[in-house]
Amino acid sequence: MRLLCGPLLFLTLGCASTITRLDGEFPAPIGPARGPCEQAQWLVVAPTRVQLIEHSGQRSTPRDDGVALYKIGAQHPEPIPPLADSLRSQLPGVDQRVEQVRSYDRRTWTAAGLGAAGLIAIGVGTGLFVSAFKTDPVTEKPTTDGTQAGIGAGLALTGFGLGLAGLAVNPGQAQRSQVDAARYAFLPPKDSRENVVTWTQTYNQAVRARCGRATAP
Repeated sequence: MRLLCGPLLFLTLGCASTITRLDGEFPAPIGPARGPCEQAQWLVVAPTRVQLIEHSGQRSTPRDDGVALYKIGAQHPEPIPPLADSLRSQLPGVDQRVEQVRSYDRRTWTAAGLGAAGLIAIGVGTGLFVSAFKTDPVTEKPTTDGTQAGIGAGLALTGFGLGLAGLAVNPGQAQRSQVDAARYAFLPPKDSRENVVTWTQTYNQAVRARCGRATAP
């Protein structure tokens, strides 16, 4: 049963174990946010540690040269894929990272669906199998509904099969760490920190303009 829960457990894991915000920020020329409207939408660039797990799953390599985007005061980074359309001008490789994240998410959801279906099938099958063995209320002798027992056993075996299929599809820890990096972090030499800061300047200028229009009389 533990094996079947594995794919479902992956959906509950955030990026906290592989992505960590470090102290400090890389400010854009626009300066800090002004007022609650800007503060709610403002993004800052901060140093970020990325833990890349080896394929064996037994060792990880930390990289402290990454950066990520954060809301003011946040410790959890903002995901990159939703910002891809505006990021393309500064970071041309963003489309590859978006596809990498989407592919991983599809596999994870598929694995979770197979695991959930397997658990349901095992539960229903076990219930049918157990209830197939009864005691005749008149003769008080044990009786067995062979058809029901066979269906129950078949469902339980099908459930195990679905669970094993989910485990086969489910990405491993190494791939998860790589996708966490693609989802949240910018790493040199592929990603230029200066380009990320420049993009943040443009993004925050748009935030300031929106907030200015919203507060205009």
